[in-house]
Amino acid sequence: MSCYVWNINAFRAVCRLVKARRPDTLIVLGGPEVGPVAEAVLEANPAADVVVRSEGERPFAAVVSCWARRCDLTGVAGITYRDGATIRENGDAPIVTDLNQLASPHLTLDTDLTGRSVCIETQRGCVFRCNFCFYNKDLSIRNRRFDRDRVEAEIDHWLHQDIRELYLMDPIFNLNAARAREICRFIAARNHRRVGIHAEVWAEFIDDEMARLMRDAGFTFLEVGLQSTDEAALATVERRLRLQRFLDGIAALKRYRLFWELQLIVGLPGETRASFRRSLNFAASLDAPVLAVYPLMVLPGTELWRKAADLRLVFDPEPPYHVRSHYSMNDADIAYGFRVVRALQDVGDSRALRLLARERGLTYADIVDAWIAWDDAHPGGETFGYRLKQFLVEFLATREIPAAFYAGFASWEYAG
Repeated sequence: MSCYVWNINAFRAVCRLVKARRPDTLIVLGGPEVGPVAEAVLEANPAADVVVRSEGERPFAAVVSCWARRCDLTGVAGITYRDGATIRENGDAPIVTDLNQLASPHLTLDTDLTGRSVCIETQRGCVFRCNFCFYNKDLSIRNRRFDRDRVEAEIDHWLHQDIRELYLMDPIFNLNAARAREICRFIAARNHRRVGIHAEVWAEFIDDEMARLMRDAGFTFLEVGLQSTDEAALATVERRLRLQRFLDGIAALKRYRLFWELQLIVGLPGETRASFRRSLNFAASLDAPVLAVYPLMVLPGTELWRKAADLRLVFDPEPPYHVRSHYSMNDADIAYGFRVVRALQDVGDSRALRLLARERGLTYADIVDAWIAWDDAHPGGETFGYRLKQFLVEFLATREIPAAFYAGFASWEYAG
C-alpha cells in the first residue's frame, strides 16, 4: 500500500480488515507518510508487517521474492519489519542513481485507463530545500531524471489512448528549462487528440518561449506555488523567491492564456496574520484563473517536522498534521487562516471580487474578511452566484460604492 497523507487513515482500516479476514497475508506499506517514521508506524498498526523506508521498487521486489521463497527478511535493505513480537530495522537501500534501470510501468503493463488521468514521472526529487516539502525523499541525490527517450515513449504511448488527462507529476516540471522545452515540443507534435496536460511549474523559469510551447502542447492546468511573500517566513522555511523573475514568468503565462492556479500556504513559521494578508493581497493582484490557499501541513520526515520544537511549532499529531500555532502566529491567527482557506474555496475564482479590490480604500483581504462574516450570518441553500450577488449588494452599500457593476459582473460570472 502506497501511503500518503490523504489516504493513510483509510489504509490503516484496510490493514485491520485484511488481517482479520486473512491473518497470513503479508502487508507491506510504503510512501512518504510511513517511510520516515517506520518503527512508530508498525508499533501503532499491529496489522502491518513491513514498511519500506525509501523508494520502493527494489526493496518491495526483494520482499516479494523472500515471501515467495518463504525466507526471512534479514537480507532486504531499506525496510523495517515485524519479526514476531520484535520490530527490526535493516540498513538503508542503495539509491538508484540511474532511474532507467527501473522498468517502466507504462510500457510493460497492459492497462486500460480509458477516461482516466495518467501520471508520468519525468524526474525525481528537487534541488530546492523548502522545509515543508518531502519531494527530496531525504536522499543525498536531490534530483535524478529518466532519459528523455523513455519519457517520450511513455507519453507517446498514452497520447494514443483514450485518456482524460496526462499529469507530469514532477516536483517542478520545468526545473531544467531546456529539457522541459523539448518535452513540450514532443507533446505538441503528437497530441492530436488534445489530451489535457497538467504539471507543477516554477514561475521563475518560465519565459515566452516556454509559455508558448506549453500552450502548443496542450497544457490545461499549471500549479504555480508562491506560498508567501513574507521574507521572514521564506527565510525560516528556506524557500526561494526571486520576485521580479516570478512576475516575469506570470506575465508570460498570461500572454499565452494558459490556465494556472496560484497557491499560497497559510501558517508558515515566521509569518504573521498581517504578513499573510499582505501575501494574499499580492496574490490576488496577479489575477490568476484560480487562487488557492492551503493550510501548512507539518509532514513526517520534513525539515520543518524536525525543527518543530525550535520553532515552537504545534500541529495535529494525526494526518493531515495541520499547523495549530508557532512562535509568530497564535491559535487565533491560525484559525483565521483556516477561515480564509474555506472562503477561497467559494470565492477564490471570482473576478468580481478581484476587480472590487482595486477600489480605493479596499484590499482583497478586507473583502474576504467581509465575505466570511456575511456567510456566517446568512446560511442558506441558494446558489453560490445568488449569494455572492447579495453579499456584494449589502457590502457595497456599507462602503457607499455603487453595486450595479459588481453585482452584474458576479451574475455573469456564475450564470451557469
